[in-house]
Amino acid sequence: MQILTVGRMENFCKYLGFNGTFSLICCILWIFSPAEGKTISRVVGSRVILHCKNETKSTLSQLTWKMDKDILFTFNPSLPLYESSKAHNLTINMSLLESKQYALVIDRAHLSHTGNYTCEINTKELLEEQKWELIITEPVENGNSDKLMIAMAATVPCACCLIFIITLVILLKVHKRAQAHSQTAEMVNIKQEREEDIYENCLETNQRRGYNQRQHYKPRTH
Repeated sequence: MQILTVGRMENFCKYLGFNGTFSLICCILWIFSPAEGKTISRVVGSRVILHCKNETKSTLSQLTWKMDKDILFTFNPSLPLYESSKAHNLTINMSLLESKQYALVIDRAHLSHTGNYTCEINTKELLEEQKWELIITEPVENGNSDKLMIAMAATVPCACCLIFIITLVILLKVHKRAQAHSQTAEMVNIKQEREEDIYENCLETNQRRGYNQRQHYKPRTH
């Protein structure tokens, strides 16, 4: 029973070590993986159009455009279009054509247009939200572009090497732990075998002593 218990503990430790290593590798890959979401990146001076689609195809009650939780436009089919001062100052327009899905239009983007945009569609059935993250950057010159490419070319292999080294170190530690548990199990087995041998030797010794004592005290015949 003791040998079986030690074997189960050893297998369980190996199982935990493997799963822990696999989970850590998945976490590392997840950290270096690109983030999900509707992210749009444009350079200064570009034209940006964000289409807000009515997926339910039901009658539109109200449509609201927001930038970083500030209202830009509010459209109600029965009321005039509301345009906020922020939309006016940033020169942001909204198309009233249903064929363009009431799109938000920025003719010439600049750095101040960077932000999180939300389109809220309110129908008789439900309230739906569509979100974008708009990033406006300065145009990159040829010299800076080459430097950026060189930096990326040097950074990516370094990151891959770092991941490989971390994974290798973890695997080595798991292997050492497995060896330590294996050696412990072997030592337990050897100790148990020695105890069994000692017990058997004691039994044989006691049996011999009892036999000798019976021979010594055997009554003499007259």
